[in-house]
Amino acid sequence: GGKGMGGWEGGIRVPGIVRWPGVLAAGTVIDEPTSLMDIYPTVVHLAGGAVPQDRVIDGHNLLPLLQGTVQHSGHEFMFHYCGVFLHAVRWHQKDSGTVWKAHYATPVFQPEGSGACFRRGICPCFGDGVTHHDPPLLFNLSQDPSEANPLSADTEPL
Repeated sequence: GGKGMGGWEGGIRVPGIVRWPGVLAAGTVIDEPTSLMDIYPTVVHLAGGAVPQDRVIDGHNLLPLLQGTVQHSGHEFMFHYCGVFLHAVRWHQKDSGTVWKAHYATPVFQPEGSGACFRRGICPCFGDGVTHHDPPLLFNLSQDPSEANPLSADTEPL
């Protein structure tokens, strides 16, 4: 799937490039889930400030991950919203490296099978342009990053 597709990986999994000679090692590849929400606490830390303590800040300082002092992202769960509607949630299972994702709602692609909402321009977040899944679609992103094969109790007993 492409961009603007609710919680599908094609709209979420994008590369980021960071360069800071003398501070960050060149040529390092990090394959950990991070978020744009991480930019704020990272910049605040680099500026010598402190994030507000009177509210929950969902982002994490990326510097330890970028410098290699930690090996895993601070995000155990990442929630993927389309507008105000929860479409998917990702769980990075600690100490296993396995990443699971559950889709509660997905856009209805137009035309069918296209992987996008060409007839609407942008995929809708609710209404007749969304399919709700009960039970949710479950994927093991570590083995199936394209989300092509939803798991079931028969295919994944865990």
